[in-house]
Amino acid sequence: MKKLKELRIRAYAKINLYLDVLSKREDGYHNIETVFHSIDLHDEIILRERSKTGIIISCNHPDVPNDSTNITYRAAEEIAYVVSGIGGLEIQINKRIPVAGGLAGGSANAAAVLYGVNEIFSLELSDKELLEIGAKLGADVPFCLNGGAAVGTGIGDILTPVPPIENLPLLLINPGLTVSTADVFNNLHIPLTNQENGSIIITKCVEKGDVIGVANNLYNFLESQVFQKHPILSDLKSQLSTQTGCFGTLMSGSGGTLFAIMRDKSSAQKSESHFKNIVSYCTITTTNSGGVRIDN
Repeated sequence: MKKLKELRIRAYAKINLYLDVLSKREDGYHNIETVFHSIDLHDEIILRERSKTGIIISCNHPDVPNDSTNITYRAAEEIAYVVSGIGGLEIQINKRIPVAGGLAGGSANAAAVLYGVNEIFSLELSDKELLEIGAKLGADVPFCLNGGAAVGTGIGDILTPVPPIENLPLLLINPGLTVSTADVFNNLHIPLTNQENGSIIITKCVEKGDVIGVANNLYNFLESQVFQKHPILSDLKSQLSTQTGCFGTLMSGSGGTLFAIMRDKSSAQKSESHFKNIVSYCTITTTNSGGVRIDN
C-alpha cells in the first residue's frame, strides 16, 4: 500500500511598511503602491494526502471556516484545475496570526497550500505558475509565496524584490478587532493627488538597512478611515508611539493590527508587559525573509 505523504509548512505573516491607494480599477479592485515585509509570526499548515478524494479542512480558531469558503480550499481547487485534478487532501490550520488583522494570515495560508500541494503531489509547477494561481486568490498571496521584502504595485501582485532587513524587533498589538478589507476599500475616498516619492524613500531605507529611516517614513493611507471607525486603534497607536525604544508605529494593511519598530528585544519586552493587560493580542516578533517554508 502506498504511504500517504504529510507536510508541515510555515506560513509567514507580513506587514506593510508603506501603503498608498492610487485609484479604483474597472474590475473593482484598487491600484496600490506598497512595501511589504515578512515577519517571523506564522501559522502552521499541515497537509496530509488522503486515500479518498475531496478536501477536508480543520482549524484551531473558531472564526476560520472549514468549508469551501476558506481560501485554502479555493487554493487547492485552483491548483487542481490547472493540473486536471489532484488526490484527496486534508488541510490542518494551526492559527497564530490574528484573523482579519491586516497581516495576510489567510493569504499566507493559501500560499502555503499552493506550495505544499505542488510538493506533496509532485506536480512540478513553476514558481511563475504558482504566482499566477496565487494572484487569482488574493492580492497578497503572490507576496506570501515569495516572502522577504518587496515593492508591490497593481493590486499588490506585481512585485519588485528588495533585500529584507533581518531580525528587526517588532511589537504587534490588536484590541480584538476583525476588520473587513473589502469594507475598507469599498468605502474609500481617494484624493486626486497621492504621496510623492513615499515608497521610493522607504524602499531605499529598507535596501540600506536604515531602520531609523524606515521608521520615520512609515505610511498607510487606510489608517485615517479605519481609525475613524475604530478610534481605539488611534488611541493605541498614540500609546505605542510613546513607549521607550519605539522608533515608529503603523497600522498594517487594512487593520486592525498595529506594529511598532523597536530598538531592541528588551524594549519590546517592556512594552509587551505594558500592553498585554490592555489588549487581547500582543506579541513580540521580528522581520525575516519569510515566504513559505517546509518544516519536515
